[in-house]
Amino acid sequence: MIPIYIHSSSSYIGEETPGTDLLKEEIGRYTSETFRRVNRFILLSLLGAHQCVYKHTLDPDTGIYVATEHGNLGETAAILDEIFVSRSLPKPFGFINTMSGTAAFYLARSLGLLGRNITVSAQHLSFERALELLTADFAVGVVRSALIGGADEALRSRTALESETNRGWNVVDGSAWFYVKTEKDGACASFTDMRSFRDVTSFNKWIGEYEGTTEHIVSFGAMMGNKEAAVLRDTIRPAAEFDYLDEYGYSGSATTCGIGLFVKMFRQKTLLHINRDQRGHYTIVKVERY
Repeated sequence: MIPIYIHSSSSYIGEETPGTDLLKEEIGRYTSETFRRVNRFILLSLLGAHQCVYKHTLDPDTGIYVATEHGNLGETAAILDEIFVSRSLPKPFGFINTMSGTAAFYLARSLGLLGRNITVSAQHLSFERALELLTADFAVGVVRSALIGGADEALRSRTALESETNRGWNVVDGSAWFYVKTEKDGACASFTDMRSFRDVTSFNKWIGEYEGTTEHIVSFGAMMGNKEAAVLRDTIRPAAEFDYLDEYGYSGSATTCGIGLFVKMFRQKTLLHINRDQRGHYTIVKVERY
């Protein structure tokens, strides 16, 4: 994998609150633009992205890669209630905003970007799949700079957490972003490796051959069980573990938020983030912090 250099990052984590006033107030810290007829998911995306690129000048061809587990499900549920419960027609902008891709549109419009614009969702591995796509685009020269990140609402994240894991994390709103380039000059960190494994056998083979250093920190995604994590700790023997889920809470975009927090909080360290989905597909993201 060619290195993808991180020039700035953000990680917004907030308690679930009713309405959108708090999010709009937070966005006002980073842009003077007023956003109307948008929902919580779109505002979360805008907040994290504007926070990430605040005071940066972006090339108009900068790509946008949005990763989300649940997207605009909150808006979709409200619209379906209007149609099937209240027997009324939905408001036009509410209906349009049920499409999760609208968040990427609002990002491009507010930041004046004309480059590639993609929304990716892949259960439990949404950010990793978006990063794989970005890596391929960087490798063939389709994109030279990009804004990649993820956003998810607490409401829909809670439903998934309760049905798919037995963990007791605090559920939060999450939005984290990275402004990345092919150039190293001015970077604060980099994605140095991104690997996917179709099964536990190939994953264990790679882990068994992995050689860490005293700078290596490990973190685990939401689907990694306690027993599995314990075995991996004994195998990898990291210098430390960054348990961002226990410390900061869970959202569908927890992986993105965790990596964003690592970039913000650590210096001269390397993160090895290990994750998997419910089908047993494993991923490893390696991040070097300068």
